[in-house]
Amino acid sequence: MQKINIDTWSRKQQYLFYKDFDVPTYHLTVTLDITRFKAFIKTKGHPFYFAFMHVMMRVMNDMEAMRCRFVDGDAYLMDKVHPSFTDLIAGTENFKIVTVDHHDDLETFIGHARDASTAQGEQFIDMAKESRQDLVYITTVPWYAFTQVTHAHMLNNKDAIPRIVWGKATERDGIWTMPFALEVHHAFVDGYQVGHFLERLQQALNRL
Repeated sequence: MQKINIDTWSRKQQYLFYKDFDVPTYHLTVTLDITRFKAFIKTKGHPFYFAFMHVMMRVMNDMEAMRCRFVDGDAYLMDKVHPSFTDLIAGTENFKIVTVDHHDDLETFIGHARDASTAQGEQFIDMAKESRQDLVYITTVPWYAFTQVTHAHMLNNKDAIPRIVWGKATERDGIWTMPFALEVHHAFVDGYQVGHFLERLQQALNRL
Protein backbone atom coordinates (compact mmCIF):
# COMPACT_ATOMS: atom_id res chain seq x y z
CA MET A 1 0.00 0.00 0.00
CA GLN A 2 1.04 3.59 -0.58
CA LYS A 3 0.31 6.64 1.55
CA ILE A 4 -1.47 9.33 -0.44
CA ASN A 5 0.16 12.76 -0.55
CA ILE A 6 -2.86 14.90 0.22
CA ASP A 7 -1.13 18.17 -0.72
CA THR A 8 -0.58 17.04 -4.32
CA TRP A 9 -3.73 14.92 -4.65
CA SER A 10 -6.20 16.06 -7.30
CA ARG A 11 -9.16 15.52 -4.95
CA LYS A 12 -7.59 17.21 -1.92
CA GLN A 13 -10.50 19.63 -1.48
CA GLN A 14 -13.17 16.95 -1.70
CA TYR A 15 -11.23 14.65 0.64
CA LEU A 16 -10.74 17.32 3.31
CA PHE A 17 -14.39 18.33 3.10
CA TYR A 18 -15.89 14.85 3.59
CA LYS A 19 -13.36 12.93 5.69
CA ASP A 20 -14.59 14.13 9.08
CA PHE A 21 -18.34 13.97 8.44
CA ASP A 22 -20.24 12.09 11.13
CA VAL A 23 -21.75 9.90 8.41
CA PRO A 24 -19.48 10.19 5.35
CA THR A 25 -20.74 7.09 3.51
CA TYR A 26 -23.56 6.91 0.99
CA HIS A 27 -25.50 4.13 -0.76
CA LEU A 28 -26.73 3.49 -4.27
CA THR A 29 -28.93 0.67 -5.51
CA VAL A 30 -29.14 -0.17 -9.21
CA THR A 31 -30.41 -2.94 -11.46
CA LEU A 32 -27.86 -4.98 -13.41
CA ASP A 33 -28.52 -7.01 -16.55
CA ILE A 34 -27.03 -10.44 -15.84
CA THR A 35 -28.49 -12.29 -18.85
CA ARG A 36 -25.17 -13.13 -20.51
CA PHE A 37 -23.41 -13.72 -17.22
CA LYS A 38 -26.06 -16.18 -16.07
CA ALA A 39 -25.82 -18.11 -19.34
CA PHE A 40 -22.02 -18.19 -19.09
CA ILE A 41 -21.83 -19.64 -15.58
CA LYS A 42 -24.53 -22.18 -16.45
CA THR A 43 -22.39 -23.57 -19.29
CA LYS A 44 -19.29 -23.60 -17.06
CA GLY A 45 -21.02 -25.00 -13.98
CA HIS A 46 -19.68 -22.21 -11.76
CA PRO A 47 -21.51 -21.15 -8.58
CA PHE A 48 -23.26 -17.82 -9.14
CA TYR A 49 -22.16 -16.29 -5.83
CA PHE A 50 -18.42 -16.75 -6.23
CA ALA A 51 -18.39 -16.15 -9.99
CA PHE A 52 -20.22 -12.82 -9.68
CA MET A 53 -18.02 -11.88 -6.72
CA HIS A 54 -14.95 -12.50 -8.86
CA VAL A 55 -16.17 -10.30 -11.73
CA MET A 56 -17.10 -7.50 -9.34
CA MET A 57 -13.75 -7.67 -7.51
CA ARG A 58 -11.78 -7.51 -10.75
CA VAL A 59 -13.59 -4.33 -11.74
CA MET A 60 -13.10 -2.84 -8.27
CA ASN A 61 -9.38 -3.59 -8.34
CA ASP A 62 -9.07 -1.79 -11.67
CA MET A 63 -10.18 1.50 -10.08
CA GLU A 64 -7.94 3.44 -7.70
CA ALA A 65 -10.90 5.21 -6.09
CA MET A 66 -12.25 1.84 -4.93
CA ARG A 67 -8.90 0.91 -3.35
CA CYS A 68 -8.52 3.96 -1.10
CA ARG A 69 -8.71 3.37 2.66
CA PHE A 70 -7.85 5.00 5.98
CA VAL A 71 -4.94 3.53 7.94
CA ASP A 72 -4.39 5.08 11.36
CA GLY A 73 -6.41 8.08 10.21
CA ASP A 74 -4.35 8.73 7.05
CA ALA A 75 -5.34 8.10 3.43
CA TYR A 76 -3.73 5.16 1.67
CA LEU A 77 -4.05 3.48 -1.73
CA MET A 78 -4.14 -0.29 -1.39
CA ASP A 79 -2.21 -2.34 -3.93
CA LYS A 80 -5.12 -4.77 -4.17
CA VAL A 81 -8.39 -5.31 -2.33
CA HIS A 82 -9.91 -8.64 -1.33
CA PRO A 83 -13.38 -9.99 -0.52
CA SER A 84 -14.73 -10.54 2.97
CA PHE A 85 -17.98 -12.37 2.30
CA THR A 86 -20.86 -13.96 4.15
CA ASP A 87 -21.59 -17.65 3.68
CA LEU A 88 -24.16 -19.96 5.23
CA ILE A 89 -22.91 -22.44 7.81
CA ALA A 90 -23.80 -25.90 6.48
CA GLY A 91 -26.86 -27.45 8.10
CA THR A 92 -27.89 -24.25 9.89
CA GLU A 93 -29.69 -20.96 9.28
CA ASN A 94 -26.67 -19.02 10.52
CA PHE A 95 -23.98 -17.31 8.47
CA LYS A 96 -20.28 -16.71 8.86
CA ILE A 97 -17.89 -14.08 7.51
CA VAL A 98 -15.03 -15.46 5.40
CA THR A 99 -11.99 -13.50 4.21
CA VAL A 100 -9.99 -14.72 1.21
CA ASP A 101 -7.37 -13.22 -1.09
CA HIS A 102 -8.60 -12.26 -4.52
CA HIS A 103 -7.14 -14.03 -7.57
CA ASP A 104 -7.39 -12.83 -11.15
CA ASP A 105 -8.17 -16.32 -12.47
CA LEU A 106 -11.85 -17.19 -12.00
CA GLU A 107 -11.50 -20.92 -11.30
CA THR A 108 -8.58 -20.36 -8.93
CA PHE A 109 -10.59 -17.80 -7.00
CA ILE A 110 -13.64 -20.05 -6.75
CA GLY A 111 -11.49 -22.88 -5.43
CA HIS A 112 -9.80 -20.69 -2.83
CA ALA A 113 -13.11 -19.16 -1.69
CA ARG A 114 -14.69 -22.59 -1.26
CA ASP A 115 -11.65 -23.94 0.58
CA ALA A 116 -11.51 -20.93 2.91
CA SER A 117 -15.18 -21.29 3.80
CA THR A 118 -14.84 -25.03 4.39
CA ALA A 119 -11.72 -24.60 6.53
CA GLN A 120 -13.43 -22.00 8.71
CA GLY A 121 -16.16 -24.49 9.59
CA GLU A 122 -18.74 -23.10 12.00
CA GLN A 123 -16.57 -20.21 13.25
CA PHE A 124 -18.48 -16.97 12.74
CA ILE A 125 -15.49 -14.70 12.07
CA ASP A 126 -11.70 -14.67 12.21
CA MET A 127 -10.89 -11.23 13.58
CA ALA A 128 -7.18 -11.58 12.75
CA LYS A 129 -8.11 -11.64 9.07
CA GLU A 130 -11.02 -9.23 9.37
CA SER A 131 -8.92 -6.42 10.85
CA ARG A 132 -7.33 -5.74 7.46
CA GLN A 133 -8.21 -2.53 5.62
CA ASP A 134 -7.69 -3.95 2.11
CA LEU A 135 -11.12 -5.58 2.13
CA VAL A 136 -14.51 -5.27 0.48
CA TYR A 137 -17.49 -6.42 2.54
CA ILE A 138 -19.81 -8.61 0.46
CA THR A 139 -23.11 -10.32 1.09
CA THR A 140 -26.16 -11.48 -0.84
CA VAL A 141 -29.86 -11.94 -0.20
CA PRO A 142 -30.81 -14.32 -3.04
CA TRP A 143 -34.29 -14.96 -1.61
CA TYR A 144 -35.80 -11.61 -2.65
CA ALA A 145 -35.24 -8.58 -4.83
CA PHE A 146 -34.89 -5.17 -3.17
CA THR A 147 -34.86 -1.51 -4.12
CA GLN A 148 -32.91 -0.18 -1.13
CA VAL A 149 -30.59 -1.52 1.56
CA THR A 150 -28.67 -0.36 4.64
CA HIS A 151 -25.85 -1.96 6.64
CA ALA A 152 -24.98 -2.46 10.28
CA HIS A 153 -22.21 -0.06 11.34
CA MET A 154 -19.96 0.91 14.18
CA LEU A 155 -19.76 4.71 14.45
CA ASN A 156 -16.43 5.20 12.72
CA ASN A 157 -16.13 7.89 10.09
CA LYS A 158 -12.75 6.51 9.02
CA ASP A 159 -14.23 3.20 7.91
CA ALA A 160 -13.89 3.43 4.12
CA ILE A 161 -14.35 -0.26 3.29
CA PRO A 162 -17.03 -0.57 0.58
CA ARG A 163 -20.14 -2.64 1.32
CA ILE A 164 -21.66 -4.67 -1.50
CA VAL A 165 -24.92 -6.63 -1.55
CA TRP A 166 -26.97 -8.13 -4.35
CA GLY A 167 -30.39 -9.74 -4.34
CA LYS A 168 -32.59 -12.21 -6.18
CA ALA A 169 -32.33 -12.39 -9.96
CA THR A 170 -35.63 -12.14 -11.83
CA GLU A 171 -36.51 -12.82 -15.48
CA ARG A 172 -38.82 -10.88 -17.78
CA ASP A 173 -39.12 -11.41 -21.53
CA GLY A 174 -35.86 -13.37 -21.55
CA ILE A 175 -33.87 -10.68 -19.71
CA TRP A 176 -32.45 -11.49 -16.29
CA THR A 177 -31.92 -8.58 -13.91
CA MET A 178 -30.62 -8.32 -10.35
CA PRO A 179 -30.55 -5.55 -7.71
CA PHE A 180 -27.06 -4.46 -6.73
CA ALA A 181 -26.24 -2.07 -3.87
CA LEU A 182 -22.98 -0.28 -3.17
CA GLU A 183 -21.88 1.78 -0.15
CA VAL A 184 -18.75 3.94 -0.39
CA HIS A 185 -16.95 6.68 1.55
CA HIS A 186 -17.43 10.16 0.08
CA ALA A 187 -13.90 11.26 0.98
CA PHE A 188 -12.61 8.85 -1.66
CA VAL A 189 -15.47 8.12 -4.03
CA ASP A 190 -17.89 10.53 -5.72
CA GLY A 191 -20.88 9.73 -7.89
CA TYR A 192 -18.67 10.13 -10.95
CA GLN A 193 -16.46 7.23 -9.89
CA VAL A 194 -19.47 5.13 -8.86
CA GLY A 195 -20.91 5.69 -12.32
CA HIS A 196 -17.71 4.46 -13.95
CA PHE A 197 -17.59 1.44 -11.64
CA LEU A 198 -21.16 0.43 -12.47
CA GLU A 199 -20.61 0.99 -16.19
CA ARG A 200 -17.46 -1.16 -16.15
CA LEU A 201 -19.19 -3.85 -14.10
CA GLN A 202 -22.05 -4.08 -16.58
CA GLN A 203 -19.59 -4.20 -19.46
CA ALA A 204 -17.66 -7.02 -17.76
CA LEU A 205 -20.90 -8.98 -17.28
CA ASN A 206 -21.79 -8.46 -20.93
CA ARG A 207 -18.43 -9.74 -22.17
CA LEU A 208 -18.76 -13.20 -20.65
